Amino acid sequence: MAKIKKQYGLAVGIAMVVGIVIGSGVFLKAGKVLSLTGGKLWLSLLAWLVGGIIMITSGYCFAVFATKVKRYNGVVDYVEMSAGKRVAYHLSWLMNTLYYPTVASIVSVFASAYFLNLCGYEVPIIYALLGQWQTYLIAFGFITVFAVLNYFSPKIAGKFQVSATVIKLIPILVIAIVGLFAGLIKGAAGIGNAFSQAGTDAEGVVMNFGEAVKTTAFAYEGWVCATIINAELKDSEKNLPKALTGGTIAIVIFYIIYYIGISAFLGNGGAVNANANAPLNIFNMMMGVFGEKLFCVFIIISCLGTVNGVTMSTSRGLYTISCRGQGPAPEKLSQVNKDGMSLWSCIFGYFFTVLLLVIWYLANTEVSFFKYLGNMDAIVCALIYGTFIVMFVHMMKHFTDLPPFKRWVMPIIATIGCSFFVLVGVGLFQFFNELIMAGAQSRPVSWPVATQSLKEFAVWLGLFLVINVPSIFFYNPNAKGDVDKAGFVEGE
Repeated sequence: MAKIKKQYGLAVGIAMVVGIVIGSGVFLKAGKVLSLTGGKLWLSLLAWLVGGIIMITSGYCFAVFATKVKRYNGVVDYVEMSAGKRVAYHLSWLMNTLYYPTVASIVSVFASAYFLNLCGYEVPIIYALLGQWQTYLIAFGFITVFAVLNYFSPKIAGKFQVSATVIKLIPILVIAIVGLFAGLIKGAAGIGNAFSQAGTDAEGVVMNFGEAVKTTAFAYEGWVCATIINAELKDSEKNLPKALTGGTIAIVIFYIIYYIGISAFLGNGGAVNANANAPLNIFNMMMGVFGEKLFCVFIIISCLGTVNGVTMSTSRGLYTISCRGQGPAPEKLSQVNKDGMSLWSCIFGYFFTVLLLVIWYLANTEVSFFKYLGNMDAIVCALIYGTFIVMFVHMMKHFTDLPPFKRWVMPIIATIGCSFFVLVGVGLFQFFNELIMAGAQSRPVSWPVATQSLKEFAVWLGLFLVINVPSIFFYNPNAKGDVDKAGFVEGE
């Protein structure tokens, strides 16, 4: 039987971290986070910083685990060490049926929306295209292309990931750097005004810091996907920690300077009103219609880089279960081709990505209870962070050889951050925050505001149960897979 190849270097590892995280979220969430922080730039930057600190500290702890565990699927291996095989098994099902497919399907939709805009399908805002069936048909095409590419040529998929990462940084850096001098451009607000003037006059501005941090979850998510190629990464004990720590820190820096640039160009109110169209408007200010279309090309490549990176994870998902002797027909499904790819694992990931694409369409067209799944991306991301807490506790209890900073400081910060993410993900923070604010302001409680996130979580939980309950019947407590065997060969 063919074996897994060590076919990726540090560049692919960093590209998996940076290239997956910086996809559509960086371009789509700026206006929403500003609107949820009362149009105040400093407070929105604080929300991004809180989300970024959670990502950096979690990534740092993952990097520590990467130096101690060398097996097939990083995050599942780390949780297995910390909480046992059963917990790791169910986490793997959650990630491969909901987490990876949700991210891949949603980002493919935004790639499609910008593609339609590039082709002349003019709409006031990009979000207006999310209810059009054409958007989802093109997204289905993108998903299919990358599923096929990752099965037949994983090396080319890896090279595309590196190239897309470099290309997607261009518009971010342009807006960030030129934003420093935005005051010299006609119609631009300037940095000073961006920090001194709140965009309270913009439509939809509210004050909900917890929801703002929750919104950053999707924009920061994806870095954990890099751990799934752990066994295929050359010198993984050194390269994976470098990719995780360096990549996550770079992302936060890119995001902060990018969002300052957005507000410097459009002003806070303008950024809120423009929402997902904000970067298009900025390139239009700098270069006219040509600049707007050029940016569309950049963002399409950016989104497709994320779709490809997450597909690299979905195509390996079922294999990481089967090689442990778990799941349906593990002996058959753990077989790989000459490139180290499992056909059934690729089909499994492709099926659930398409399924989540359909659900995302139903959510955006507000069909029945599906209308409550519009934030399913942030919910699943927040809950995934919750599972990391068992790892951080394990670090503090058992990694006695580590210095205090690694053993205590970073895991404690990461645990606090992940716990906060879980609270906002399930809606408890928003619920109690509304009760407290109503009492402090001597006003009636707005129950729609207090309970909206709880309703969204309840519906998502129903979806989770429908999709993941079958996994219970495929768990074998006595399974002995080949995940502990060497089974890895060095690539060229």
